[in-house]
Amino acid sequence: MSISVMGSTVLAVTDLTAASYKLVGFASFVAGPSDGEVILVSSFGGGSTSNRGGLSEPPPGERADGWRRQLENRLRQEGQLLEKQRQWCADRGVRCRAELYEEGHWPDFVLQSAHRSRADLILVGAQSVTDSAALSPADFDRFAADAPCPVSIVRLPHLVGF
Repeated sequence: MSISVMGSTVLAVTDLTAASYKLVGFASFVAGPSDGEVILVSSFGGGSTSNRGGLSEPPPGERADGWRRQLENRLRQEGQLLEKQRQWCADRGVRCRAELYEEGHWPDFVLQSAHRSRADLILVGAQSVTDSAALSPADFDRFAADAPCPVSIVRLPHLVGF
């Protein structure tokens, strides 16, 4: 399968950090400003690298109403961060949409979205080769084998506090 650089549909798995703007920028470059599209995918609860499930029930010993309010606030914050990345991409003339999933294993959402949108390329950001979005090498290999298009890891810069 070959990919034309311009006019592609690129699915970028973002963890909503400042470092992931490098990934969004690369996805925008590959998609191209005229005919391409970037689809940003993130999962709630720690960004795209989250492998947590079970957000539908409060942890043992925690009050349901307080937990639910806290969960809704975090979901709203992550939605706002994802919208900022979507807008950043759109400001560069590239069509862009965003998908925020609330719960589950991110590779499942990414594969569903890639099939649905007929993605030409999936980009996964990682700060190191061993990071690979918190998947074991065997799980990442399975993910890449199940993908309907090529999958590439984009090395993200490490952020340091100042």
